[in-house]
Amino acid sequence: MKKFLLFCTLSAFALGSAQFAKNKECSSCHPSIYKEYKSSQHAKATIFKDPIHGAVYEKHPQYNKKDMYRCGHCHTPTADNLTALVTPHNGVTPDADNETQNEAVACAYCHRIEDVKHGVAMNKNVISLKDKVYMTSKSNPGKSPFHGLKTNKGIFKDGKLCMGCHSHKSNKEKFNVCATNINNNASKKSCIACHMHKVEGAPSTMSSAKTHTYHGFPGLHGDLTHLSQYININISNSADKKMFNVLVDHDVPHPSLLHPLRTSEVRVSVNSGGSVTKMQTRKLVKVIGNSKGASPSPTPPWLATQIIKDTRIPANTKIDYPYKWDLKSGDVITATFGYYLVKPKALKKFDLLDNKEATKFRVIKEVTYTVK
Repeated sequence: MKKFLLFCTLSAFALGSAQFAKNKECSSCHPSIYKEYKSSQHAKATIFKDPIHGAVYEKHPQYNKKDMYRCGHCHTPTADNLTALVTPHNGVTPDADNETQNEAVACAYCHRIEDVKHGVAMNKNVISLKDKVYMTSKSNPGKSPFHGLKTNKGIFKDGKLCMGCHSHKSNKEKFNVCATNINNNASKKSCIACHMHKVEGAPSTMSSAKTHTYHGFPGLHGDLTHLSQYININISNSADKKMFNVLVDHDVPHPSLLHPLRTSEVRVSVNSGGSVTKMQTRKLVKVIGNSKGASPSPTPPWLATQIIKDTRIPANTKIDYPYKWDLKSGDVITATFGYYLVKPKALKKFDLLDNKEATKFRVIKEVTYTVK
């Protein structure tokens, strides 16, 4: 297998010769959906629009050798030169002036996925050969004067559509750098339900529907309001007030972190009479590396052979974090659960110390509890 980039929007394959409608063409009839999409990470997936993805790519051996851009399979799948981009040793690399590369994860691409085939190293998206015939989950999608519509409920069910790029990815060492590992027994196990929920407004100017499927794809890069409902925090103290517990209910059908570059934290503080004490921060990480040398050490994903540390919260799991502290009535305990897109220790390595997106702590849930 060839070396892969760090970012784990996991590889899939488009047809290099396929032609795709431009995103802008969708805006006239789908203004609300287009506005949502333009603010999403799907629209910003390229190295030109995502500074974190670009920073990692610049550190990758493929970039230094002008070798290939294997991530193009998922980050620029409608590029008119995709085959050349993902072919090794031809000197073809991402081009900011190429309009088709700047389409990123395009509307037409996702809606032409007919099926997803499992692969050992990565999955494969099967793209329809019919230009401007788009897949939909609606049983009776109606007609459009601008394109065809084809009902394909199977691809939307439980988010199978997403698993071409977000299932798993292994490197040349046959090590899974990241994997979604959906809990199939979870009550909430659909990518669509959590990341493409229903919102007010018709899906198109020709529709009388009251709601449509949200295309802003809520995730760590954007507004966490919707996803916050799946993370619950409960704080309680012992009867003698000598200790308290912070219970994090991670009601999500996949681990709390998928991407090895990211980290999440449970931050806890006690406010007693106006004096604030910061308690131990629980860091939730997945550290990958290899065993070459005296002991396992962290490495970039293209060199990793194993997980050397994993403190993530598993899918649909409650974790209790205990704290010893002499509490008083009226003390206020605050617990915060949030994420960094880039581990603080990795910022310097990827020249991201001054990047606001990379250094921002993103709060997904915060609760307070007053001791009685």
